[in-house]
Amino acid sequence: MNALELKGRMLSTTRVRVVTADLPAIADQLARMARQMPQAVMGMPVILETAADIDLGALIATVRDVGMQPIGVSGDHLAEAARNWGLAVLPADAGQRTPRSAAAEPAPEPTATPSPAPAAAPAPAPRAPARVVVEPVRGGQQLYVPDGDLVVTHQVAAGAEAIADGCVHIYGRLAGRAIAGARGDTNARIFCRRFEPELVAIAGVYAVAEQLQGEHHGKPAQVFLQDGKLRVERID
Repeated sequence: MNALELKGRMLSTTRVRVVTADLPAIADQLARMARQMPQAVMGMPVILETAADIDLGALIATVRDVGMQPIGVSGDHLAEAARNWGLAVLPADAGQRTPRSAAAEPAPEPTATPSPAPAAAPAPAPRAPARVVVEPVRGGQQLYVPDGDLVVTHQVAAGAEAIADGCVHIYGRLAGRAIAGARGDTNARIFCRRFEPELVAIAGVYAVAEQLQGEHHGKPAQVFLQDGKLRVERID
C-alpha cells in the first residue's frame, strides 16, 4: 500500500502585488479588504510579489493577520527569503520578467542551410460546452469550468466563487468573486446583471471591491481587459 498519492488539481490563487515596504500601510489596506469581504479573504491562498525591499517574515505575518494564507512568492526578488520561510518560488508573469541582456544572448551561427518553412499554427484547442447553473451560488461554494464558459442564471452570493477558463455570465447579482480566463485567456469577459462583486479577475489581473465602487456599481456591467488593465462598462 502506498503512503502517498500525487494528484494534479487546478487551484484558484490570488497574486498580492506589494507596491511599498510600508508595513502599516499594507496592514491598513488588508484590514479594509477583510472588513469588506471577510468570507473571501479568510483562508484565501495568495502568492506574494514585490520589487520593494521588505522583510518577508513581517509581510507574511501581516498577511496572515487577516486570514490570508501565503503559499509562495513570484519572481526572483524574494526567492531566497521565501526558501528560508518554506514558501514556494514561482516564476514571474511573462510580462514582468526581467529581460535578459542583449549582450548575453549568443550570436546566431552563420549557416547556408535554407530556413525551413514555418510550421503551421496549431489548431486551437476545442472549447468545452458551457456549464449552465440554474441555482443560486451560495457563500462558500466554488464553481469552476475548465476550458469553457460558466453561465449562472441566479445570483452569486458574497463568499462564493464563479470561475471559468472562458467567460463568466451571471444573470443575477454578482456579490461574490468572478474569475474569467482562469488559465490566461485575455479575451475572456465577465458579464453580470447587478455588479456588486467582492473581486473580479481576468487572466490574473484583478480588482477588489474597494476599487469597484464607481458609477457601474449595482448596474448591469461587463468586465474585460484592455491594454493589460481591467475595464468595467455598463451593458443594457
